[in-house]
Amino acid sequence: MTPATPLTHRETWELIPWVVNGTATPNERQDVERHLRDCADCRDEYALQMQFHAGMNAGGDVEHDAQPSLRRLLARIDTPEEQALSADAAPPARARWPQWLAAAVVVQAIGLALLGGAQLKQAGAPDAGYRTLTNAPAASAAAIRLVPSPQLSLTELSQLLAAQQLRVVEANADATILGVAPTHEAADVDAIVARLRATPGVLLAEPAAGAAHAPR
Repeated sequence: MTPATPLTHRETWELIPWVVNGTATPNERQDVERHLRDCADCRDEYALQMQFHAGMNAGGDVEHDAQPSLRRLLARIDTPEEQALSADAAPPARARWPQWLAAAVVVQAIGLALLGGAQLKQAGAPDAGYRTLTNAPAASAAAIRLVPSPQLSLTELSQLLAAQQLRVVEANADATILGVAPTHEAADVDAIVARLRATPGVLLAEPAAGAAHAPR
């Protein structure tokens, strides 16, 4: 079988919107993910478009929108960080964000998609519907700090989180350390941590500071 021809930068940029909104074919998604492993500029564009998509869906069904956002964030974890390509090798970018800023925006976008409905209900201030990186709440929503192995594939990590009924609410700058929270408030954090520690592909699992623990 002839190996698939790698995508060019331009072809990747044209496919990114379809991957982000979930309408790309499986082959197109694989081609884009393969290109993102080696191209920091295209990863930045990917993060930017993911922010736009998550922002547009923040007012809709929270449970429905969380999984596509989660899969796109985890795609960053599934590939090692590489140095950015030279300016003449990549297409002209609308905005080439530093890697830490792109990751921060991704995390915030997912947080807005998951928590936007609750924030709008309880906020009475005029700017309650508008959140930025500077005025986001400082309190952490994470119940568990999770460090997955770099060898863990996107599919495996998604299945692991789904099996433990967890969702990603935070990540560090390069998305190698995840802050996750149970999808149900009554979940036993200590029991989940114990199961994660026994799961192949998990390097570290610890309760986050302030996480609720089941009574003993």
